[in-house]
Amino acid sequence: MSKLINNSNFKEDNSHNKKAYEFIDKHLPSTYVDLTINCITKKGQPSPSKALIRNVRNKTIFRNDILLALVEVAYENKKAIEKIKLLIS
Repeated sequence: MSKLINNSNFKEDNSHNKKAYEFIDKHLPSTYVDLTINCITKKGQPSPSKALIRNVRNKTIFRNDILLALVEVAYENKKAIEKIKLLIS
């Protein structure tokens, strides 16, 4: 049986990556995969697999383009929640 190897490319010391993952943890909706694919394809890039997006989310694989799309989806979700709260109150 083979042992899993940790990804050594991910560097925890990058403060912008830490902040991005903290923001994602707080504001990313549970249905983030399809929204992230839509965000990436709107930019004219080829759509990544759903597993690749989940791996970036779980810090198994590091890709800046997918991380940026995840942050954008989280930001849109945060704006929508704030707008709903504003309309309700």
